[in-house]
Amino acid sequence: MTMPPLNAAVVDITALLLAASDSAARAALVAAAIVEQIPDSACAVHRLSDEDGPATWTALGVAGDLSIEQSSIPPGSRLIAPLLTDFPQTVIYPAARIRREDYAHLHVSRSIASLAYIPLLQEGQLTGALEILTFSAGLQPKDLEEIAPIAQLASPAILAAEAFEQQRQTLLDSVHRMSQLYDLEKSLNSTLELDAVIALIPVKASAMLACQAIHLWLFDGDVLRLVSSSGEDASVEVGMTQAPGEGYVADMAEEGEPLLIADAEDERLSLRNAAAGGDSGIPPITNALLVPLLQDEAEVGVLEAINREDHPFDEDDLFFLVSMAETVSSALKNANLLLAERKLEILKTLVRVSSEITSTLRLDRLLQIIVNSPQNVLPYELCAIALDHHGRLQLKAVSGMSSLPLGDAQVERLHELMRWLSSQSEPLHLFQHEESSEDPNGDLPSAVARHFSETGYRGLYALPLTDDQGRVGLLLYESSEPDFLDLPHTEMIKVLAGQATVAIRNALLYREVPLISLIEPLLKKKQAVLSSRRSRWMTFGLVFECALFLAFCPLPMRVVGDSVVAPQHLVTIAAPVDGNVTSVFAHEGQRVAAGDVLGAINDWQWRTDLNASEAKYQEAMLVMQNDLAHGSAQAGADRAQAEFLRSEVARARSRLDSAKLRSPIAGIVVTPNLQNVAGQHLDAGAPFAQVLDLSTAVLQVSVPERDVALLSPGQTAAIKLDSYPQRTWHGRVAVVSPQAHPGDGERTFTAEVPLPNLDASLRAGMAGRGKIFIGWRPAGYVLLRRPALWIWQTLWDWIGW
Repeated sequence: MTMPPLNAAVVDITALLLAASDSAARAALVAAAIVEQIPDSACAVHRLSDEDGPATWTALGVAGDLSIEQSSIPPGSRLIAPLLTDFPQTVIYPAARIRREDYAHLHVSRSIASLAYIPLLQEGQLTGALEILTFSAGLQPKDLEEIAPIAQLASPAILAAEAFEQQRQTLLDSVHRMSQLYDLEKSLNSTLELDAVIALIPVKASAMLACQAIHLWLFDGDVLRLVSSSGEDASVEVGMTQAPGEGYVADMAEEGEPLLIADAEDERLSLRNAAAGGDSGIPPITNALLVPLLQDEAEVGVLEAINREDHPFDEDDLFFLVSMAETVSSALKNANLLLAERKLEILKTLVRVSSEITSTLRLDRLLQIIVNSPQNVLPYELCAIALDHHGRLQLKAVSGMSSLPLGDAQVERLHELMRWLSSQSEPLHLFQHEESSEDPNGDLPSAVARHFSETGYRGLYALPLTDDQGRVGLLLYESSEPDFLDLPHTEMIKVLAGQATVAIRNALLYREVPLISLIEPLLKKKQAVLSSRRSRWMTFGLVFECALFLAFCPLPMRVVGDSVVAPQHLVTIAAPVDGNVTSVFAHEGQRVAAGDVLGAINDWQWRTDLNASEAKYQEAMLVMQNDLAHGSAQAGADRAQAEFLRSEVARARSRLDSAKLRSPIAGIVVTPNLQNVAGQHLDAGAPFAQVLDLSTAVLQVSVPERDVALLSPGQTAAIKLDSYPQRTWHGRVAVVSPQAHPGDGERTFTAEVPLPNLDASLRAGMAGRGKIFIGWRPAGYVLLRRPALWIWQTLWDWIGW
């Protein structure tokens, strides 16, 4: 076999090295080129590394009849030691000077004739070595001189590949961290609830930065308070505070600059570990990283990471955590803005409700305002109020009900709950978490547990209404969400309860005032008028004028009754088939139009079916056109087959379109945490989202039984709701119910008045008063109709047949 000239071999290996991009491939190419130049030999390329301590040799590539037994040459190897001098030289060892343990890092199945080490130098620095073994003849210096050009190419080629790999890895790390920051921003912006954001921040940060624990500290006045944590740290616990001088977290916050502690012997870490003790079994803190959280150049807290895995924190980690802190600060700012808006809305509602409850002394009207008006800002599903009667609570008003229907199951369950609450004198906040334990009712009183199981509610807040004279009543809120009230809500309820107590006490006292003081002056004036002759004629004239007024003067006649907003149209979008939700395009509270896509189910199988159907259809069309061109009798059957396949394509397109979950109506998405559905599996028919149609609303006006004969569709109506005392809605009666409903002492009929609701201000359960215009009638008919009907009914009961 004729060996190619050396210059040609150098050119070939140079081209191959340029084509290879990673260091291992280039090392293997160098080893192969040397084996090709030296007959019956083997070669291994080693890389020297002495950055982190003693020099280590790592094998990068081999060629020939050998393999790597160990990835590195054992420290202190006597054969390679001459290369570690200040002036490394090539060394050749004959077989007589070689022991088996000298090349234990290699797996060689043949006898070695000689072994040589050639240093790889770059600008006078040792970077690696070529380890060459021969099996049939010993190496000579002239053999090594022939491969010197290849050896000179090895070091720069391998170092350049390593630099490229390092640059590529740095770029990949940067891209990965950018994607992590994007995911963090997306996750934190998925909710604006402050408690949820605070709990999510350490969890997401610990998933992005591999460390033992992540802590989120926020300022509470002049001290820092640990509000949430992820991971294990025996030195802190959620809720603890730290002031300047009490720890390095508060000291760093006072300075306002990021802090990196990489020395395990740092005094600040020692003090922190000493405070934790050593009996917890949790590793002590050996390195820490802290960055401030800034909002509009003001420091609001600190994000702390402890104990980086594999190695202490470095400057790259500091830069990454600073980037995370910017996203965290933005999320906290948005959540705080929402909380501030809610508090402002609560204060405005509190002022409005306060003005309403102090503007009336009618007890029934007052109770309806208390249970219905705050529902714009308080997230309850049911509010009830009971008044004290001889030491027992009697239910008087329920939200969404203008009166308490006799025999209603919900009202009966509330009566039973009130009987148990009569014995309670302190505020109660009871809730049931089904996932918290095997027995979710274990810590609940039996009466409350039974009430929860019957009603489906999971949260209850009961506040006694008391003043200096004793208990006035009790205010009750319920919801299907266990944690439906937070601190601002409970503070508003307590303020509202104090004002309601005063208003109810005043209304009760007003009802007890006798009317004799008003009637007696009127009777005395009447006797004085009738005592004189002239006064009698004046009286007769006045009576005649009154009679003319009652007979001929028309007045508008209206039927008045309690009104309530009926439940609006709620549509559930369900999965048409089994599948995983791949995308979610809507969120809770978003307005959507009819036909808008809210989400998508994985459709790769349906796309495959559609492509297959289209391919079959195109093939059938080609066959049909070919048969038509040749006048074949098969063309008719081909046409039928093509039509069938076209229908299959249409069905496949329809199935593919059904993978998009669309809203059938225009409205508002009311499904909470809808974006968390992404990635979940839905069975066919399983609900995906709910859309509430708020474009229109129906007001139901309860009309007393004695007035129902006056009603007819088309009559105009005016509605005023307790939640909006300054607004009046106008509409027309669409339907008068044909069936009576039991009410509080009398039966009523319902007149339905549809109203536009473009601003979504009308919500189900809002209550108020409604007036239906009957027409113009004589004043006597309008004013005396009810007394006349009562007299007629009474006389009929006495003497009628």
